[in-house]
Amino acid sequence: MRRWTLCNVYLILHEDIVPKLKHYIKLIYYAEFKDGFYHTYYGELKKVVNSYSFHWIDVMDESIRVADKLYYNINRDNLLDLMERTIHMHNAKQVDFGRSFLPVESAEEKKIYEELEVMYNHFMINLLKLKEKLNALDTQEKVEEFAKEHFPLSLENKNSIFAFTYEYIALALAKNNNRIRVSLEEIYNRVRSNLSNIQEECNASLTSLLHQLYDKNKEHMTIFRQDIRSSLEIAEVQRSITIIKDRIEDSKHVPTERLKEEVNYWREKVAEYKIIYETIRKLDGERESLSGAEVMYLEVLENPEIKYEPSDPLGTDARHKIERLHELRMNAAKSLFTFFSVKGPDRKFYKDQIGTYYMDDYGHRVYFFNYGLNMYHTDCVGRYVNLKENDLYFYDTYGRYTVKNGEKLYQIAPCSSLYRLENDIHVKVTQDCGHSDGYNKNCMMEIKDPSIEILPVAKGIDIKGKLDTETVNYLWNNFGHILPDALHDVAKAQPKNPIHYLAHKILYHKYRRTSAEVEKEKQNAHEYREGIFRKRKGRAMKLSKSWKEKQVKPRKPEESDASLEWFAYSSHVAKQEFIRALENYSI
Repeated sequence: MRRWTLCNVYLILHEDIVPKLKHYIKLIYYAEFKDGFYHTYYGELKKVVNSYSFHWIDVMDESIRVADKLYYNINRDNLLDLMERTIHMHNAKQVDFGRSFLPVESAEEKKIYEELEVMYNHFMINLLKLKEKLNALDTQEKVEEFAKEHFPLSLENKNSIFAFTYEYIALALAKNNNRIRVSLEEIYNRVRSNLSNIQEECNASLTSLLHQLYDKNKEHMTIFRQDIRSSLEIAEVQRSITIIKDRIEDSKHVPTERLKEEVNYWREKVAEYKIIYETIRKLDGERESLSGAEVMYLEVLENPEIKYEPSDPLGTDARHKIERLHELRMNAAKSLFTFFSVKGPDRKFYKDQIGTYYMDDYGHRVYFFNYGLNMYHTDCVGRYVNLKENDLYFYDTYGRYTVKNGEKLYQIAPCSSLYRLENDIHVKVTQDCGHSDGYNKNCMMEIKDPSIEILPVAKGIDIKGKLDTETVNYLWNNFGHILPDALHDVAKAQPKNPIHYLAHKILYHKYRRTSAEVEKEKQNAHEYREGIFRKRKGRAMKLSKSWKEKQVKPRKPEESDASLEWFAYSSHVAKQEFIRALENYSI
C-alpha cells in the first residue's frame, strides 16, 4: 500500500484514505474462525465487504463534490494550501510507516525499507517541483488551467488506490475460500436443523394429541353405552375432547413459514457459493503444479510491491500462461467479493437526525455507523446498545430461543427481553418497558402495533376511470408474470407487514429466474391474458344474442292482433261524434 501511494505525484483534495483502507484489510485477516463460532465468520466478512463498498462510493462522491467546489472557487493561495497539506500528510505517513515497519528483522525487510526510503525521497523531490510550478502560476487563467488538468488526475489516483485495495481484499477472500464454505454450511445446517426439529416436534405433538383424542372418544362411547349414565362424566369427557381438538387446531398454525424461507435462502446461498468455491479450488490446483520461478512471477502479479528477481528467467509462453492464470484467479476472487456485496431484498434504509437506520425483522430500529462496521440497536428507553449477534438461536413450538449457561431462554430478537418457560408459561427474566407483554406506544424500540396498519398519507385517486391500452400493456408485461406468484406467497405467509413482504417477493421472483425463463413466463402470461379476453368476448356475445332473442320484434299496425283495443277505440270515437251531433239538435 505504501509503495502504491508513492507511484504518482498529485494533490490530496480530500481526506487521506490509506489508514482506513489498511483497517479494512486488517479486519479481513483478523476475522475470527474458531470452534463454536464458525457461523459468525461469514457474517463478519460480509459486514466488512459491504462497509468497504459503501465507503468507496461515499468517499469518491464526496471527493468529486470537493473537487468541483474547489474548481469554481480556485486561486493560487488555495492550491498552495492544498500542497502544504499534501506534504504534511506524506511526511506523517512516512513517520507512521517507519514506526510500524521498524525494527527490521531480516535482510529482506531491510532491503524493502531502504527501497521505500528511496522512493519516498524521490517522491518528495517531485512534489516540491510541483510546488514550485504552483508558485510560478501568475495569472488566474493559468491557475484554472492547472486545476482543470490536475484535479481529474487526483481523483483518478484516489480511485486507483480504492481499486487496488478492492483487488487485494478479493484475493484475501479467495485465500480463505475453505473457511467461508465451512461457515456457510454451518449456517445452513443449523437453520435446516431448526426447521427439522420443530417439524418433528410438531408431528410428535400432533400424534400424541390424536392418540389422546382417540382415547377420549372411546371413553365417551363407553360411558354413552351404559344403561345408567352420569351427565357429569359425559360433560367432563366432552370438555376434554373440545380442549384436545383446540390444541390440534393450534398445532396447525405453528409459524414455520419464516423458517422455511430462511432455509431456502441459505440453501440457495450455499449452492451459489459452491460454484465459486470449485472454481477457486481448481485454479489453486493449477497453481500448485507450477514451478518455483512461475509461482514467484504469479506472486509478483498478485502483489505489485514485490520486485521480480527470478533466478531462472521465464519464456514468453510461460509468462502468458501465468498471466492468464492470474487473470482467472482475479476474476474468481472478484466474483467472491461480489457474492458478499450483492444484497438481497432484506433492508430498506431510513434517515433521521441521528443517522441512518433500518427496521429489522422484529420492528426494531437499528442504526449503523462507520459505513456499517458498527451496528447499534435501541433498547426500550432509547439507549443505544452495540449487540454482536453471534449467539446460536433455535426454534421450537414456543418460539425462538437461545441456550445460555445450559438454560433455555426464549427471546424474540437479540435486543428484546429473555423469557423462561415455567409450566407452559413464559416468565420474564430481564426487564423492559413492557413492550414484550403488549403494545406500548412509549417504547423507544419502535415496535409497531401489529393490529394497526400504518399507511403513508396520500391524496385520493380516482380509480373509476379506464387506463389506456398502452398503460395496460406496460403493467401486464412488467408484472403479469411476477405478481401472481408474489401475491400467492403473501396470502400463504400472511406477514405482519404485507406491503414490504410483497415488495421483497416481487424482487425475489424477478431475479431468481433466468432471461429465458422470464420470457417463457411472459409468453404464458400473454396466452393466459388472451384466453381471458376470448372467454369474456364469447360470454358477452352469448349474452347479447340471448338478450336480442328476448326482445319483442317491431311489427306494422295492420299486422298487430289487437282487435279488442281497436273495437274499444272505435266505440269511443262513435260516442264522441254522437255527442257533438246533439249540439245542433233543437227540440
